[in-house]
Amino acid sequence: MPTQVERSTNTRAALLAAARELFTEKGFAATGREEIAERAGVTRGALYHHFASKQEAFEAVASALDTEMGEAVVAAARKGKTAYEQIRLSCRAYLDACTDPSVVRVLLVEAAAVLGTQWVRASNEAACVQLLTPALQLAKRDGKSIPGDTHIAAQLLLGTLNEAAAIIAASSDPRVTARKMQPTVDAFVQRLLGAD
Repeated sequence: MPTQVERSTNTRAALLAAARELFTEKGFAATGREEIAERAGVTRGALYHHFASKQEAFEAVASALDTEMGEAVVAAARKGKTAYEQIRLSCRAYLDACTDPSVVRVLLVEAAAVLGTQWVRASNEAACVQLLTPALQLAKRDGKSIPGDTHIAAQLLLGTLNEAAAIIAASSDPRVTARKMQPTVDAFVQRLLGAD
């Protein structure tokens, strides 16, 4: 028989899964808290216990998606043998992740409106500090000619990726659009790193 902690963990996971599905299908404004509880198969009281507001549930979903994207980017980067390959592969993984319907709706379309631009900027800054800046510093140590400050270069590279993500999100076929963008993003990375 599951413990109270296990039951609580399972309930939260079910609520997050239901919220993710509904926010993806219907968006934040059209999703009701009671709908989330019903889809998760729990009571409204259980929902209120885990999330004080619908916005809190949305933030939990957005944070989980952001974490998943980060993990996919890191996993892709690990396949590269050089810093340049790692950055190129991580950029491709980011574009691929941006084709997921949940990422499109929750992170790319609604996060800024629901959670505010500061939340989005903080998420971007965390990605730069944890992923891109260290990768660019490693590329510099490998002899690549990174122009200016590596952290600023990381922020600008992420800005390029975010604009690509916005174009992907607005397209009728995100996967095709992401594939079309890869050569251009590859070229940006190649020029940024002065790679051959």
